[in-house]
Amino acid sequence: MTILPEKGGRLEAHRLWQGLKEEYDRYVEAVNYIPAGSFRHQEDMRRYLCLRFSGFLEKVTEVTLLDFIERKSGGPVQFFALGELRIPNLSPEKYGALLGKFGPEYPERFKAHLGIVHRDALFDLLEIRNKVAHGDLQGGVKLDPTRYLALVEHIYDWLFSEFLDDTETPAVT
Repeated sequence: MTILPEKGGRLEAHRLWQGLKEEYDRYVEAVNYIPAGSFRHQEDMRRYLCLRFSGFLEKVTEVTLLDFIERKSGGPVQFFALGELRIPNLSPEKYGALLGKFGPEYPERFKAHLGIVHRDALFDLLEIRNKVAHGDLQGGVKLDPTRYLALVEHIYDWLFSEFLDDTETPAVT
């Protein structure tokens, strides 16, 4: 994990990541209190985490890209770009299209970084998110929170390295 300065998008992205990790840790702790055989309670918690993981991806992407725009542009261009940035309910296609607005190389680099295992996990996570959000009860092995935690961390690290790594670290005095 990357060391973060105490300002801007780096701090906000880190804060979001820490919050998600703490929530995941509480989930792991809570599972130990759920009586054996209460599978529906566990599935409810896993569905909730899938929604949180998906929401995290949307929010950390927004924070990262807004910071990038603010650092890389100014004046009317910045005003326009900030006003036009919209983070859609993500699908892998929409995510690629969003990244493509920053240059044609970004969707390809993202796809290469994900690899097949994480790409499949992203498709599954976003499918679950959409089904759960619209009231379809998704269950079973696709609700594996550990798989999605690894996925969102992988994407978080990529976003950080692509869009935030060149931000300056505050001077130590």
